[in-house]
Amino acid sequence: MKKTWLSLFLCACPAGAAYAGNLTGHVISVVDAGGNIRATYSNSETITLRQQVNNAVQGTGMINFTFRIFNPGGVEAFTHTGNAAPGTPGLSQTQLSGVAVSRFYSTPGQYTFRGEASLDGETSAPTGVNFTISSPNITLIYPPSGAAGLADTPLIFRWVGSGASQYRITVAENAGLYNPVHQSINSGETLFSYPQNPSNPREQLVPQQVYYWKVEGLDAAGNTISESNVYNFSLRNQASSQSRNVSVTGLELAAPLLDRTEPLNFKATIYNSGSSAETNIGLRMSLGGISAQDSPKQIQTLTSGERKEVSFTAFMPSDQETSLAVACVDIFDDNLADNCKTKLIAKDSGGPPASGGPSKKLSYDELWAELTKRLGPDALKALEGYTFQTIECGNCSGSELNDLLAALISGDATLTGASISETGGAAAAPSAQTGRGTAETAGAEEAPGMDLEIIKPSALQDEWTGYAAAFSEKEASTFVVTGKKEWKKLWQSLSGAELPDVDFPEKMVLGIVSASRDRAETIRILSRRRTEEGLMVDYYFIQASKEKEIPAAAYILKVVGREAGKVNFRRLDIGAK
Repeated sequence: MKKTWLSLFLCACPAGAAYAGNLTGHVISVVDAGGNIRATYSNSETITLRQQVNNAVQGTGMINFTFRIFNPGGVEAFTHTGNAAPGTPGLSQTQLSGVAVSRFYSTPGQYTFRGEASLDGETSAPTGVNFTISSPNITLIYPPSGAAGLADTPLIFRWVGSGASQYRITVAENAGLYNPVHQSINSGETLFSYPQNPSNPREQLVPQQVYYWKVEGLDAAGNTISESNVYNFSLRNQASSQSRNVSVTGLELAAPLLDRTEPLNFKATIYNSGSSAETNIGLRMSLGGISAQDSPKQIQTLTSGERKEVSFTAFMPSDQETSLAVACVDIFDDNLADNCKTKLIAKDSGGPPASGGPSKKLSYDELWAELTKRLGPDALKALEGYTFQTIECGNCSGSELNDLLAALISGDATLTGASISETGGAAAAPSAQTGRGTAETAGAEEAPGMDLEIIKPSALQDEWTGYAAAFSEKEASTFVVTGKKEWKKLWQSLSGAELPDVDFPEKMVLGIVSASRDRAETIRILSRRRTEEGLMVDYYFIQASKEKEIPAAAYILKVVGREAGKVNFRRLDIGAK
């Protein structure tokens, strides 16, 4: 009896250990509805997951299969159990058919299918296969559909990608894109710069001709896996005087502020300096970051050369000593810089904060004369072909600099004019012209020097805007990039284009990103000003209409001079539709 029991015990041990190698040759695959193995699938189709394994022994139970899919971030997004095969020796196969990609899809990228087989407590060696999923939808961003009179040089096409490894851009003279004038395939970037001097004369875009464009996503084999709608655009006739420019030329209080608890009546003036009439223009106004009660307002028609005044009513926030009033037109014209007008309102008077003593506004020629006095006789020649970006007054006190910045923000002063306060001797530090009382200017022979930051015209490409699926914050976010490493990481998440060069010892990059609930069509930085707490950046969102689809979070990146102190961001509540 002992021998029999011992014999059974010895036989049981090797049998259990042998299971470790009984399930071999585990093969898995992902195929499409037609049974074909592909490297890339779209998020709108179904797939079939297959497994096969070789069993070397007769099992007591069933061979159970597990199906798992992991997303590009390595997180398990899909699990299925329940498929089984008899535990008999030989090849066992199973498949899970009709799996909708939408069940586990979250973002374009590389997914991993991992299969497992188990028999009587033994699990096969893990095995996996990678496959790519792209979105079938490509959203065109620029030029927007119906854009007319474009003057971009070069013309850069932009879109929200689908995750495809390549994109084919087609431009044609007909909506069917038959016999296109240009077609190009890139390496996965979501932008394309149209050639300015194409070798084929037919590819040269003709002004006022309506063109149609479309983007298709391609897999590595060149098969179309996603596509966009067809948009159209036209170029401006450079030889003609046709232009579009609607500006906000004035923003004033109808009466002084006497009681801060009472509503303020504002008057905004808009002017059409373009060569053609504009229709359905939206005008928006806010005070202290809060929309006016009757904002926005719609201007049905504004003919060429016509000027209109529009009234708004707004309350001054109780927690603000000074509030920034902002009026903006929503229009895609040739000069976005004058689409807004601002004015700083103080509680004591309802006007901009007072600045120093009387001053005299200088003409353009007088301004240049004063600048060359401070910079030397050779400065004017050296400045040819350059553009002023900022003027810094190192000799100004904090209050003087604040007054200058307040006047610039309010719109009562611009960088094309200046004033010099009367001091009875040497000229005072340069100040912004505010339009108040005037007096004759005193001598300026011993004026303190001006620090001018001078930028070449070719170097003014220091701002980038667009949409990015890389941003998915629930709340709007702001950030400052101060180093090349983090700049490179950020840029690679947004674009496949070459990394723009930023002189980080001298510069930094301001970043603002909208949240999905903001429905931001674009983001604008209104002003940058120095305060006692550091640099203050005022910005606002232009929201899309309800019927417009927003493909992803909107962002803006802006290169500015390096600041040693803290950078604060303030969102202004304007532009909501």
